[in-house]
Amino acid sequence: VSTQSTGSATGLIAASLGGLVQVWKDAFETKQKCPYMTHRLNGGTVEGLQFAPFEDVLGVGHTGGFTSLLIPGAGQANFDALEANPFENKRQKQEAEVKSLLSKIQPELISLDSGSILQMRNSEEPAQELSEKDLVLKFKMKGRNSAKKRFLRKEKHINDEKRLRIRAALARDKKKEEGESSGSSQTEAGILDRFKSKD
Repeated sequence: VSTQSTGSATGLIAASLGGLVQVWKDAFETKQKCPYMTHRLNGGTVEGLQFAPFEDVLGVGHTGGFTSLLIPGAGQANFDALEANPFENKRQKQEAEVKSLLSKIQPELISLDSGSILQMRNSEEPAQELSEKDLVLKFKMKGRNSAKKRFLRKEKHINDEKRLRIRAALARDKKKEEGESSGSSQTEAGILDRFKSKD
């Protein structure tokens, strides 16, 4: 028969025997006659017990799965948020890490030299002269020879060749149609003559 036991932050003791889970209150202070809470699992054997920190929840792992039991008074009502905050977000974790790192550094290394901040540059010192080379703006063409640009240039050349072939074919077709239309215009004129008035 499997037996498991665990304790909560407030002094509750959870113990299991087979499929029975019992929670005892103030077990170390006075002798208890009956358990604080009892729960019997349906056809399962308890494999593990654990109280959730800062919550009134007891997790019970058993052969049939997992069960959460609500145990009033198991978690601490007020937790020290600066010491261990289970609900802290990502930014609070980062701030805590920075504070812990800064506490390791000597304060002399962190503080600023207030005298150097308050000092101004003497106006007697000449300003640095800049040459014309320094004033010329340089625009660099970035990414001209990237793989994408090479591919697009190649595609453009291929498309240009296709356009030239299509234009040449259209010009040939147009010339053929003009040649055929000049010969057929006379016959069409004879056919259409019957609709003309006969005066």
